[in-house]
Amino acid sequence: MLINEIKRRLLVFLIAALSSFGLLAQDVAPDTFRDFTLTGAGPERIDVSTRMGLLIDPEGALSLDQVMAPQSTWQTINRSAPNFGFTSDTYWFRFVIQNASDRPVNRLVELPFAFLDEVRLYHLVGGVLKTTYALGDAQPFALRPVQHPHFVMPVTLSPGSNQIYLRLASTGTVEATLRVWAPLAFQTASQEEGLLQGAFAGVLLIMVIYNLFLFFSIRDLNYVYFIGFATSYLLFHLSLSGYAFAYLWPDAVNWNSYAISTFAASTTLFTCLFANSFLKLKHASVAAYRLLNALAIASGALMLSTFFLPFSVTIRVAASLVIPVTVIVLLLGYWRWWRGAQFARFYCLAWTAALIGLAVLAAQKFGIVPTGFWTINAPQIGILLLVVLLSFTLADRINSDRSLRLEAQAEALDSERATRAAQTALIAVQEQANVNLEKRVQARTNDLNQTLEKLQIANNRLQHLSTTDGLTQISNRAFFDQSLQTEHRRATRMGTSLSVILFDIDHFKNVNDTYGHPAGDECLRAVGEVLRAKVLRGEDVVARYGGEEFALLRVNANMSNSLAVAEELRAAIENLCLDIEGQTIRFTASFGVAIDTPTGNSNAQDLVNDADKALYRAKSEGRNCVRVANT
Repeated sequence: MLINEIKRRLLVFLIAALSSFGLLAQDVAPDTFRDFTLTGAGPERIDVSTRMGLLIDPEGALSLDQVMAPQSTWQTINRSAPNFGFTSDTYWFRFVIQNASDRPVNRLVELPFAFLDEVRLYHLVGGVLKTTYALGDAQPFALRPVQHPHFVMPVTLSPGSNQIYLRLASTGTVEATLRVWAPLAFQTASQEEGLLQGAFAGVLLIMVIYNLFLFFSIRDLNYVYFIGFATSYLLFHLSLSGYAFAYLWPDAVNWNSYAISTFAASTTLFTCLFANSFLKLKHASVAAYRLLNALAIASGALMLSTFFLPFSVTIRVAASLVIPVTVIVLLLGYWRWWRGAQFARFYCLAWTAALIGLAVLAAQKFGIVPTGFWTINAPQIGILLLVVLLSFTLADRINSDRSLRLEAQAEALDSERATRAAQTALIAVQEQANVNLEKRVQARTNDLNQTLEKLQIANNRLQHLSTTDGLTQISNRAFFDQSLQTEHRRATRMGTSLSVILFDIDHFKNVNDTYGHPAGDECLRAVGEVLRAKVLRGEDVVARYGGEEFALLRVNANMSNSLAVAEELRAAIENLCLDIEGQTIRFTASFGVAIDTPTGNSNAQDLVNDADKALYRAKSEGRNCVRVANT
């Protein structure tokens, strides 16, 4: 396909040039078909080539009846081969096979081109449709009448005139190099071609595996790029020839539709990466290095785009990249060789062989050289030489690098001998310095550890003081408020309940006024001890809320249990009997209890306010009792 694009552009140039001199005859519309005659003796193969009638259908809307109509404008094919390059037009072809024998003859019509979106064949005898096929690479491989990488269509030629119409359409190139075979001759030719393709693929695969083992042994990144190039080209060739669709992914129709573009792009990508790395362009020429990097990025972007852009776009971009990349990497190789990089000589020979193979095929397509085994298979031979010579190139560069390393090692050894004496003298000084340094470091480390320990103790003490009430040795209000906010958010997420119990000592002012503030402090400390003794759940928080007021935060609690805890605390405080300086002091406390299951709209402070309201109710209803919020 890439060669066809080159050929198409050259043909456009030649047509324009010849037309300017009046040397190219205009297309005509003959009234008759081009005839091919079969006798009992053969021929076993008919190369239809350009000896067909041609009708171009730009809209792709013509039916068989329309193209058979007398007013249809058929043309002759005035070019060396019926290859039309990239086109969006639909092409119709027609020719006649005269069966000169008196019995039907079986033949196979082969279209040796694997990538066409639509292939329709119509076989008519005396204007009556006898056989029709509707094929294309958009259909599963299993639907083909003959399981072959090419489009092969069996026809039974009746005695007399057999008209053949062929309709081709594709988003890529259109080629109609038709061949008509006797079945046995086709089988023999197909086997020979299969052997050649298998040998070609086998050699490439062997080179890939061989260089893969070398990579595991040497760990040189150039082998990764070379393996990527060889594998990509192998898959590109198998996709282009139809063998991949026939034997690797016969059911993957969608993938097969863009595999050629994908592998063409990956081939140019690894070509740029290999050339950039192998020729050491980063150190030899920044401009060349950046140029190949840009081409590699463009190829990588194209490879990714093949999965979502139309094949008609990506194959044209890929075709426009291949020749420039090939020429550039070859010219850079000769430039590096000319500049003294001897390891580039096999590299240059390898790419030159590939270009010669492509040039020979192009010359054969234009009729400059005769058609034969060597000219038809020139690209495969060139690629095989390329892969083999590139493998030699890698080995040659490794040997070159090894020689340079040995020279560098010899120079380094001389320098090492000159400096070894000085190093020996310095070692002793350095060892002593290390000993002294270790002693100083150890001393500083010990001092630092002691300082850190003191700092940790101070931090712990500060943390304790900041969250603990100094008088009662239970949590202070700041810690309670922080815990309330934290547990309220957790209860909101978990959907659990939260309970707050507020209480204060009844007539605490009278205690201070009657017995003095030291006595009041003792009462507060006694209440703190009661809380620490009675509230045993680790997740609950007890705190001195302010003055003679205390708070208890209970997590995942129910109302009955919270009331029981409040009542137990009330009774324990009522039973306290303090002996302070020979005086017996007794006191009580009033309790307010609130419970809620928080939601996203609730507020933590609302729960404290509800408990505070319940506490004041307990005060107003006689003190020394427990009251519940909102009851």
